[in-house]
Amino acid sequence: MSIIKKRNIFRMELWLFALIFLMIFSGVSMAQEAAKDSEYLQKIALCKDILDKNPLQGVNFFFPQDEKVVTWLRFSYDSAEKFLLKWEWITPQGKLYHQGEVEMEAGSYTNYRTWYWIKIKGNYASQLPGEWKVRVHINDIFLTERNFFIVGPF
Repeated sequence: MSIIKKRNIFRMELWLFALIFLMIFSGVSMAQEAAKDSEYLQKIALCKDILDKNPLQGVNFFFPQDEKVVTWLRFSYDSAEKFLLKWEWITPQGKLYHQGEVEMEAGSYTNYRTWYWIKIKGNYASQLPGEWKVRVHINDIFLTERNFFIVGPF
């Protein structure tokens, strides 16, 4: 067996070991969970897509060939005026990758479901493997922060 082939096999084994290690110790079972971060937030999920306003395929690990990373949440909030829901997507290097905002009308929101995503496949995010963060706010009120991984290419 050639040295190059052995080296490629070793790299693949190393990536698989790292992936298994991260899955075991990162709390993958927490991809969807009841939120304890804020009095306004009832539930949050990281997932690959949405079906009938609910998270589909709740996960913490994403791959360069995945279409997107979705942060889904359910919240309750009363406001006499318009307000902003904000998502901040932070790279493994700690830099702001994208900030998304949704302007909400004034009113009483009870168990309201909403989501926001960034695309992975064919976008710069696919080239930034590692542990990412997403932070969610209502105006300047911090709701939650969740970590997820984008796995590097093999």
